[in-house]
Amino acid sequence: MPYVETRRACQSCICYKAHSHPTLSIGAVDAGQSVFASAFTDEVTIQKGSLVVIPAHIEHSCNPVPHQHWSYQMLHIDATWLEQLSSEVHALLLEKMPMPQLKPFVLHDSVAYHAFCQMNQTLFDSHVLIAEKEHTLIECLTQLLFPYIDWQQLPQHVYFYQHLQRLMTLCHQAQGFLSLQQLAEKIGVSRYVIIRLFKANLGLTPHLFQINLKIHQARQILKTGAKISTLATDLGFSDQSHFHKVFKAHTGVTPKQYQQGFSRTFLQ
Repeated sequence: MPYVETRRACQSCICYKAHSHPTLSIGAVDAGQSVFASAFTDEVTIQKGSLVVIPAHIEHSCNPVPHQHWSYQMLHIDATWLEQLSSEVHALLLEKMPMPQLKPFVLHDSVAYHAFCQMNQTLFDSHVLIAEKEHTLIECLTQLLFPYIDWQQLPQHVYFYQHLQRLMTLCHQAQGFLSLQQLAEKIGVSRYVIIRLFKANLGLTPHLFQINLKIHQARQILKTGAKISTLATDLGFSDQSHFHKVFKAHTGVTPKQYQQGFSRTFLQ
């Protein structure tokens, strides 16, 4: 099931940098308290039984209350697969544009929370066949979660907006990291315009956007079983230590731990 990734964290105190995912992400709090923050919504304290629905490309962070641990589940669903499912149930869930379109929100509903937990338990069960897991995922999303989702469109900024897609494409195609000066010269605008474009539309600075992009690329490469030793250089990081530090700040685990966990679950 390459279109879905799910994980659990138990009694964690790990904090995450502000980041985004190219997937629809649904988080469930099992214990403790955390603060959900995003450039596109107010800060919200979440606790046991809370569900957080984060549309694709939304900048966010979710960190435990200081000096406390928390437990949670996190599900990531591929945007293309989700778009197909949404068309089958005649419900528009996301746009194809690779940038924020919809607001994140927090849901406090025991029925939705328990439905999510039961579905995730099935996905984690190594004795359940793939066909049954897919059936459970589709049924839960369409019958138990989608009805609770209240999508709200984000306001679209017009400030030099026509340049944003090209800037994002340049970042995707670059082997390393592009400086503000390089981005400004390629587009023909000032460095300030570049910063404002990214912050207003993506919630991240140009540099943080590129780091976030590289981490997503690293996750996909690690899933193939590729060697970690050359990954930092291939992605444009200064050295292996810097790559490991940034990867853990965004995912909560080291590249090796991520690859090992994925290998145990999917590559056998």
